[in-house]
Formats: sequence, structure tokens, C-alpha cells
Amino acid sequence: MTPPLALQKIVKTRIIATLGPASESIEVLRQLVAEGVDIFRLNFAHGSHAWLGELVRKIRLVSTELARPVGILGDLSGPKIRLGELPGGELQCTEGATIRFVRGNSSDNPSQLTCTYEPLIDDVRPGDRILLADGTVSLQVIECSPASDWVECKVCEGGLIRSRQGVNLPGVALSTPSVTEKDRRDLEWALQQNLDFIGLSFVRRAADIKQLQALIASFHPRTTPLIVAKIEKTEAIEDLDNILDAADAAMVARGDLGVEAEISRVPVLQKLIIRRCNRLRIPVITATQMLDSMQTNDLPTRAEVTDVANAVLDGTDAVMLSGETAIGRHPVQCVRMMDRIAREAEVLVQAAAPSQIADAESRRARPITEAVTRGAVAAAEYLKADLIVVATVTGRTALALSRMRGRVPILAFTDKEDVARRMCLYWGVTPVLNRAVQQSADALLQFVVPWGKRSGLLQQGSRIIIVGHTAWLGETHDLMMVHEVP
Repeated sequence: MTPPLALQKIVKTRIIATLGPASESIEVLRQLVAEGVDIFRLNFAHGSHAWLGELVRKIRLVSTELARPVGILGDLSGPKIRLGELPGGELQCTEGATIRFVRGNSSDNPSQLTCTYEPLIDDVRPGDRILLADGTVSLQVIECSPASDWVECKVCEGGLIRSRQGVNLPGVALSTPSVTEKDRRDLEWALQQNLDFIGLSFVRRAADIKQLQALIASFHPRTTPLIVAKIEKTEAIEDLDNILDAADAAMVARGDLGVEAEISRVPVLQKLIIRRCNRLRIPVITATQMLDSMQTNDLPTRAEVTDVANAVLDGTDAVMLSGETAIGRHPVQCVRMMDRIAREAEVLVQAAAPSQIADAESRRARPITEAVTRGAVAAAEYLKADLIVVATVTGRTALALSRMRGRVPILAFTDKEDVARRMCLYWGVTPVLNRAVQQSADALLQFVVPWGKRSGLLQQGSRIIIVGHTAWLGETHDLMMVHEVP
């Protein structure tokens, strides 16, 4: 597989697009990849395995056609709590009124609600909050009677609720496991499809990540996907460092996070999570309503443009589109706009000082490789190089280069398909699957220089920084080499 012909247009911030009816055709998938999508998200809350499997087939076909590695993220639904069926399909909750949750799937009494999470009756306590309709309706528990199968609540903020809307229990310790039976079935299917990333919803503690890791291992997959911890509950914030230490990547899932926590805290929490991920060398995704108005409009709002740019400046590795590409009218235009915004914002991204990534000993490359990668980024900046080229077996060297947040784009060669797709999440790294250039720096140059000239990225006098290894005195050594294009 050869490098993409439009590498000179590359944006360092990765773009993730959720698939749905608006983007399921192979023609649209091809356009999305051409416009800059690095990873596609499959939302297991929607669609059958047969439909999702057809999407995987199309993605892999487009990836081969365009000679570009494309990652796939399978997003487990998790223990999402929803209201049961309401009489007439909706109910107006009046501030100050009392309302009950009762066990069961439906109720004929308008003042009695049911939900898909039966243990709610057992888990909540007086004083706990129950939020409905994306947090617009707020209840407070005033009396519990698990033996009688009901919980009584007072309406603190009224509004209209509808059947099957989401229920949030901020601060309530749920007794349900983080991986449901549906999640187990979806996970087994995802492993059979060799998906590259698995998103774990509603993570509460590091033990949730370890449970998923053990479950993945029990299926004995051919390749082990990276686990993305979705940070969307306040309990996760309290155990954030331990969760990040256990996970491979994180997602700032601002939708439920904005309901579980005070919505005014979301920008601060976003910056806190991204900052911690940057220090711990964990790729981080910022998600939810980034260009939401473009589901129907041709252009985003100025506030949305600023939001995307600020996420890039905060240090996010990837930005994610949800409804915009799944069900919106303009999926391709959304990706094109995301690409433009990220490109503008990246000009102001500052290179990371070594002290900013001093943590995460377990995630570092070998000390000599660390020194070489830091030297490579510094040399590239000093010499105003046009490209850093690295050969990597596991992707760890490419990740070390990515963490430095340098100005110069990184071309990462690997001979492993799964490694190439995983590197689609690394900021500033363009993965290239090529089995012919792993042997030496000379082989890399013989491939990169002619291609770079053809694509317009390189010209006479351009400087390339090579990070790789060489055999000398019977041993393999890390090296950094500067090449000036003749």
C-alpha cells in the first residue's frame, strides 16, 4: 500500500465519523475518506450485525481502493437507562408535583414511570437526583420503598418527557456491570470483524476497563483492539487517573457528561481530561455536538467553529462527528468543514516540553528510542524539515513522536495492517502500510523521495528526518538521520 496522494493536505488532528443512513453508501464512504476521515465509528446502539457487517466490508474496500489505512471503532452501548412506555407517549411534568418510579416496562398511570433499568428502585436514596430528557427535567428522590417496588420523587424542574427517553442518575452507584449481555454479543461480533477500537460507555472506575480486557482475552481474538474509555459520568472523573492508566485511549463524551455533571463544568472537565491524557500519552477524542447545526444547515454556527478549534488547541488527538454524519443532510460537507477548522487551529498548537509528558513510564518507548524521537522532533523544528519518516513495528515510536506535538508531519511506515489502522488515532501521524521499506533507512528514502517529489510535498533542498534502526557491529541500533533532497 502506498502513501495517500494528497498527503500535503493532511490535517494532524484525526477525524472520526459516525456511520448511519446518511453515510452508508460506498460512494459517500469514499468521499468521507477522501475529505479526511481517519476512523469510522459504528454505534452498536443502532443497527443489526448484518447491517454493521456490510459497513465494515465497504470501509475495508474503500481503504484498499484509496490506499489509505482507515480505523474502525465499535462503540458498545453500555447500561443506557431509558424510560418505559408512557400513556399517550408523553407526559408533562409540573414543577413541585410528585411522581413515582415503579418496577415494570410500562404503566397505565400517568403519575407512575417505568424504566429499562429495574434496579433503579434499589440503587437510589432520598436526596438523589434523577434527570430525564437530556437533563431538562429534574427529579429528586424523597422516599424509597424497594420492598413495595416504588420510589417517590419531587419534580424540581418541569418539562415534557416522552417514552424511551434517556434517564441519568448522577452520583448514584449503579449495581449493574459496565458490560451488559448485549455488549458481550456485540463485542464477540466486533472481535470476529477485527475492529481496531472498542469504546466502553459509562465507565465508572478502572475495574470496568479491566473487566472488558479480561472479557476480550477470553474470546482469544486474532488481534486485540485498543479500548477507548468514554468519560461521561462524574464517578469516572473521581477515578480518572486510574481509568486512564488502564485504558488505551479516552473519549470526552460531552453529551451524557453534560447531563451527569453541571453543564457549566463541561468545558473545564474537557480541558482537564485532555490535559491528563496528553501527560499520560493516551490518545483522546472530543465528541458530541461539535458541528450539530450542520445536520440541517449548510454551515456551522460561529460558536461551533470556535468549539472545534478550542478542542484542537486544548490538545485533543481526534474530533468526532455523530449525528452530523450518521443522519445529517451534509455528511461530506461536515467532514470538509472539520478539516478546515482543524487546519487553521493547528497553526497555534505548541510543541510539548519534555516536562509535559514526564509521566507514564509504562507507555514510553525504550529510553534510547525516546531520546532519538525527541531529538528528531527538535531537529525537524530547527532545520525547518518538511517531513519526519519513521519505520515502526508496534506503533510505539510513532506514538512517541506524536506526543511531542511537533510542527512537522510524520509519515509512519509499518508492515502490519492492524498497527497501521491503530495509528489512525495518533495526532500528526499518517500511517502507511508497506512491506517493502522496513529493512533500512535507504529503502525508506528510495520510496519517500520520489513519491514526495511527485506529490509536491518535497522538492530540491527539502529536508527529511528519518527515524529508524540500522545494523552495525552485529547489533541493531536506533538512529536519526537528516536527508536533504538533491
